[in-house]
Amino acid sequence: MNTSIQSVLKPYWLRYVIVILIIVVAGLSFVMFLDKKPVLVGFVAQMTGNQAELGVQERNGVQLAVEKTNASGGINGRKIELVIRDDLGVPENAQSVDDELIKAGVVAIIGHATSGQAVAGLKVTNPAQMVMISPTVSTPALSGQDDFFFRVYPTFKDSAQAFAAYIYKTGKLKRLAAIYDTDNAAYAKTYNATFSEKYTSLGGVISGESSFSSKTRPDFAIGLAELRRSDAEGLMIIASDTDTALIAQKARIMEWQIPLFTSAWAQTETLINNGGKAVDGLKLEQSYALTSQVPSFTEFKSNYQARFGNTPSFGAAFGYEAALVLADALKKTNGKPDKLKNALLETRDFKGLMDNISLDKFGDVQRPFYLSAIENGKFVILGKLN
Repeated sequence: MNTSIQSVLKPYWLRYVIVILIIVVAGLSFVMFLDKKPVLVGFVAQMTGNQAELGVQERNGVQLAVEKTNASGGINGRKIELVIRDDLGVPENAQSVDDELIKAGVVAIIGHATSGQAVAGLKVTNPAQMVMISPTVSTPALSGQDDFFFRVYPTFKDSAQAFAAYIYKTGKLKRLAAIYDTDNAAYAKTYNATFSEKYTSLGGVISGESSFSSKTRPDFAIGLAELRRSDAEGLMIIASDTDTALIAQKARIMEWQIPLFTSAWAQTETLINNGGKAVDGLKLEQSYALTSQVPSFTEFKSNYQARFGNTPSFGAAFGYEAALVLADALKKTNGKPDKLKNALLETRDFKGLMDNISLDKFGDVQRPFYLSAIENGKFVILGKLN
């Protein structure tokens, strides 16, 4: 090729090379931009209304864990961004907000706080193959299923039975009455059935049962009066913190001075603050020893107090752990939802605040249970439930 032809073609080749370089640089910049985009994680629970304390505590615990994860490098250099929704404690709304979160592009959902809402929400998340990891859902109805539901809180099947055995054998109470909230039937109704079956198998008698809908703001005096006529020696309450406090107060106003018991659902500071002297002496089962002096747990309580200005409940602790377990799995998938289920199923001996966490092939967890009581306005641990 002669010199004149080369001089004509050279500018065109140079322009071509420059264009290619620009495209390559732009492509690499776009890829780097995508790699730094935040990892969207959904959180959903009831955060408004009379029963909002558990959901608010869980949200705070999750937020604290997200802040810790982001401060230590996030998900392989990408920060987690929470997309928060309120399910209002209503199953239909739980499905609606779960659908919103999926459309918003979250890679997983942390929630719900209660069993009824989780059961409803899974009808949306499972078909979408969206991972849901709950801090506190404990209904055994969701155990042993190969789906996209995970939890760091154990099923109450064993704890309800152990609690029933304790009341019958140690408390030496032979006749119990029970009252429960049908608005969270997946938890309360099932818990009542599990508890009652064990209690009666030991020789005890469930002398009366009463149910109510918390949405209707019921007058508990009517149901309690009926239960009182059944000659019960103790009262088992399966309800939220607010309703448990109201039921206890109403019983004491009626001068019904029998021992009171409740499930882990009610274990928040709201129970003590709203119940006052009426809940003093009340016993409950739970999966956290909130007076534990394990260093990791005391550090969490201190950090939570400094961040939110109040004492963490079991919901905050489990929310914190659920977020950390999810973050650990997301690091394995580089923040992507693909194969996230498999990454979570690989969770073994993950260091929790108090106990190590291992998930079985169905996403369930085994943890110890504790017997607690309210004494002088504070929760105290009486020992483990076996």
